[in-house]
Amino acid sequence: MIRQKVIPQQDGTAQGLEYPALFHFRIITDAEAGIEPALAEAVGAYQVMSPLAPSHVSSGGRYTAYSVSVMMQSREELEAFYAVVKAIPGVRMLL
Repeated sequence: MIRQKVIPQQDGTAQGLEYPALFHFRIITDAEAGIEPALAEAVGAYQVMSPLAPSHVSSGGRYTAYSVSVMMQSREELEAFYAVVKAIPGVRMLL
């Protein structure tokens, strides 16, 4: 059973998230060719619940959004995921 309990704090952070927890990410990248294999390799090291898939191309064609859902076992694993994905050249934003 997956439970998420988030208690907002005065400083805007969330405390009390229980792991394991399912996270849904949107990864915004430059629309250059060749970034999807690097993303797939990085994401594949984690417990993927919904596979990496292109979800949207910007109206000007400069950016591509990808969606993926990942089960995280700890806050440390979540932080490592952010670091690995953000380190890929061409990744603009991870939401």
